[in-house]
Amino acid sequence: MRRTRLLSIILLTAALAPGLWWRAPEPPRDFQRSVTIRPLAITPERRGPFTLSAAWELTGDRLEFGGFSALVARDDRRFLAGSDTGRRLQFERPDRSAQPGVLARFAHEEASAKVGRDLESLAVDPASGTVWGGYEYRKSIVRFDTRFNPDAEVRPAGMRDWEDNAGAETLVRLADGRFLVVEERARRGRGRHHALVFATDPVKDRDPARAIVGIPAGYRPVDGTPIGGGQALVLLRRVVWGIPPGFESAIAHVNIDRRNPDGSIAARLVTEFGDAIPQENYEGLTLTRDHDGTHLWLISDDNFMSTQRTLLLKLRWDQREKARE
Repeated sequence: MRRTRLLSIILLTAALAPGLWWRAPEPPRDFQRSVTIRPLAITPERRGPFTLSAAWELTGDRLEFGGFSALVARDDRRFLAGSDTGRRLQFERPDRSAQPGVLARFAHEEASAKVGRDLESLAVDPASGTVWGGYEYRKSIVRFDTRFNPDAEVRPAGMRDWEDNAGAETLVRLADGRFLVVEERARRGRGRHHALVFATDPVKDRDPARAIVGIPAGYRPVDGTPIGGGQALVLLRRVVWGIPPGFESAIAHVNIDRRNPDGSIAARLVTEFGDAIPQENYEGLTLTRDHDGTHLWLISDDNFMSTQRTLLLKLRWDQREKARE
């Protein structure tokens, strides 16, 4: 049993740690930009207020496609995903379009070392189209213009002691204009994750408030999406040890204006998905408000491993059910 667990740890480390020797070699400059988005046959499943309503598998360039750890809706028809090798994927909602996605590089990343391109989170201002990216190893937040060229980068003092491989995994631009960034790995107490709350654009707010976010039941926060005011839904992930290792996903609710007596922010567990969704390593989350309801979208990180897939899921959110909870 101890040998089995050790092998699982080694395999998982290989999957989650960027830049290791068994990852694909640095790809050539020319690569296939087109990404195929193929619908999957699914059985609708419900967990809590969420019902799986559609799923797609995404495939692309053998060397450069994959590793998607962030997802945002740029508007009501276009998505943007970011990878932990500094790539960006733009695609139209596959429930409304049959167009392929387009894979490209962020303009400034070509000269960076691979660990310096480890983008783990994205946030967007739908009104202006401005995008922010959270970088794990650089411990920084980069602001991009509408052409995805960087126009500013900040390295907040409150992120300097965050672990190299567990940094700004969750970055959310809240509906009221504030920003929440949460460290992936818990420290100084079980389930207690360091966080920063910016009053405005992180490039402008050089003195964010420090906070602790309490994450439940051995999960880690891997992405988030705003839902109104100071509230967000946070995507959680935990490892299921085995050969190969697996993953379980859940959704929690956070309100940065509601604090525990010790000042920490509670992430309240809303749903554990279990086998209600295809089992993959989901790391990206966004939300759309549509004429037929509100939907959550999840994208999975294949870790550049042949045994994993890049899936996009669409889940209908019954907000009346959430209110009852």
